[in-house]
Amino acid sequence: MSELRVCPSHPDLADDLATLQRLCFPTLGVAELITAAQFRHHLTVFPQGQLVVLDSTDRPVASSSSCLHRSDFVHSQHTYMEASGQNWLSTHTPDGDWLYGIDIGVHPDHRGKGLSRLLYSARKALARTLGKQGLVVAGMLKGFSKYRAHMTAEDYLHNVEIGAIFDPTVSVQLRQGLSVQGLLRHHIDDPTIDGMAARLIWYSDEASAI
Repeated sequence: MSELRVCPSHPDLADDLATLQRLCFPTLGVAELITAAQFRHHLTVFPQGQLVVLDSTDRPVASSSSCLHRSDFVHSQHTYMEASGQNWLSTHTPDGDWLYGIDIGVHPDHRGKGLSRLLYSARKALARTLGKQGLVVAGMLKGFSKYRAHMTAEDYLHNVEIGAIFDPTVSVQLRQGLSVQGLLRHHIDDPTIDGMAARLIWYSDEASAI
């Protein structure tokens, strides 16, 4: 882990980050993959929310994109493209009370090394620094493809939440202290999981969750 570090993103990394997107999300609709131009634009909209994990050669092996949203949005049904402003962060609300995690991607060769934990820790720290209520993310139900023939998305998510099923995305998010707040239908263009995602929340002030 010593050679891997979380850093603010910068425009020179945009092309590598676009390549990383394709490696991380091979079943995602092409229109929903973040492009190099969009990564650069994120830095003009909300630079604090754009993070990368660099290896010893200063190449990105993981990344995280975030913006700010208001409560009335994050607690409603919405799609990934609505949340991300069609991947341009045009929906970023500077006075929003929630940090919204648009995207986290970890290079397949670097999974299992705790990089998601590093990025989630950085997101939590940012939410607290900015005085926001907390962090909201949509977790793709990546493991649902193996179960959808004989299990509803609701039942699958419940089993993930109680630890009976491991989901490559949501189970990791739960380990980072986030809690499931509901199912987001038709959230993402990924036919292998019927577009299903979970809405998860982490509160900056733990007392707010009681």
